[in-house]
Amino acid sequence: MKKPGTIFIKGGKVVSGQTAAQLDVLIQGERISAVGSLPDFKADVEIDAGGLLVLPGAVDTHVHFNDVFMNTISVHDYYTGTLAAAYGGVTSIIDFSNQTPGEPLINTIRTKKDEAEGNAIIDWGVHPVITQPTPETLDEIPHIVERGAPTIKCYMTYRDEGLMIEDEDLKRILKKLRDAGGMLMVHAEDNDMLEENVHRMIASGLTQPVYHARSRPPEVEDKAIRRCIQIMRETGGRLFIVHLASADGAELVGAARAEGLDVIAETCTHYLVFTDKMLERDDGVKWICSPPLRSKSIQDRLWTALQDGRISMVTSDDAAYSWEAKLMGSGRFDKCPNGIAGIEPRFTILYSEGVAKKRISLPRFVELVSTTPANLFGLAPQKGSLIPGADADILLFDPHARWIMNQKTLHMAADYAAYDNIDVTGKIVKVFSRGELIIDGDRCLAEKGRGRYLHRKLDFSLRAGI
Repeated sequence: MKKPGTIFIKGGKVVSGQTAAQLDVLIQGERISAVGSLPDFKADVEIDAGGLLVLPGAVDTHVHFNDVFMNTISVHDYYTGTLAAAYGGVTSIIDFSNQTPGEPLINTIRTKKDEAEGNAIIDWGVHPVITQPTPETLDEIPHIVERGAPTIKCYMTYRDEGLMIEDEDLKRILKKLRDAGGMLMVHAEDNDMLEENVHRMIASGLTQPVYHARSRPPEVEDKAIRRCIQIMRETGGRLFIVHLASADGAELVGAARAEGLDVIAETCTHYLVFTDKMLERDDGVKWICSPPLRSKSIQDRLWTALQDGRISMVTSDDAAYSWEAKLMGSGRFDKCPNGIAGIEPRFTILYSEGVAKKRISLPRFVELVSTTPANLFGLAPQKGSLIPGADADILLFDPHARWIMNQKTLHMAADYAAYDNIDVTGKIVKVFSRGELIIDGDRCLAEKGRGRYLHRKLDFSLRAGI
């Protein structure tokens, strides 16, 4: 494969940090060499970016590739998943790797390396998921952090899937990560409350998709988040709440941060676009995810929390299952694999619904999808910003393009689309990864397997102001 040379991106509106100005970007090899009002430079390639936004490549720290769940497997592997990601402007992903019974935690990284090498077309990292909190597993945590995977996830639910961790074990894991320089990620839903609700509804014949949401009301999240915050008061450390869908949960996170606790939360694109009304449709299984979609009033409050910083970033939580697998829940919602294919729509949908509709500013948008994920998850300054020395992960984006997003215009591997027939403002024109043009309009130019493992180390100084 030909090594990237010099590329001069001229005259676009560069957005990075709090900067949003018409500037030039010079790429030399894999890195950004200069950003500013640059004199004409004799480059191998010159691109006129007039009328376009020049943005950092998106960073999606919440994806599930090759994920086995509810007796099925997600359809995005490291080729199809990173291909869809690249079309969606994503140049770095971090995937989850579940520990299996008796498995050393280090194997969760090795497994993903085996899956990714020779397949991934963008750069990738791993979040190990602890399901077996034995003394041996806990003793591995410092080594895992040293191996470049300093963010570990635990579930407070999915007991039947063998994923749930008890609170006392969460305390032990959080302490280990605190001392090792890591961060704990938590799926916060109260298992006892939701299990009781599910059993009661199934017994009453309330089995349609909409009852998935009613079995997991916001209080299920809120109770689990309160438990997490109390644990943080006892242990200290760093806590990250994944896929927050409760507006009251955002209030709890904001209050915990005001108290001085290091608690940060994300939400996901689907909670900002869809409401629980989608679950009332005949094809409502498309939108079964956990936590579930919420009401319009809660959705509006989530947007407010994004604006004021109680929610710090937006990920896709890409969990793409086949239509056949989703239909397992058509008769009983509790048989449906939870998840939505969303890695490709995330960037453009958030621009269209956020920036174009004036809910968030353009710099805030870049923070939510690129800069903050990179800063929090040990990828900065290599990723997430357009600064000299950073990887040349760059998007050219047309902010005025209007088009219809549907299954035909998307490139994800799922054989249906939750993001279907949506009017969208804004379109990705070109995607560069480490100085290489990998997406040019509707063409993928990337060589399969070009993606690299992201060895991460958390820089806690970058958490200030998030």
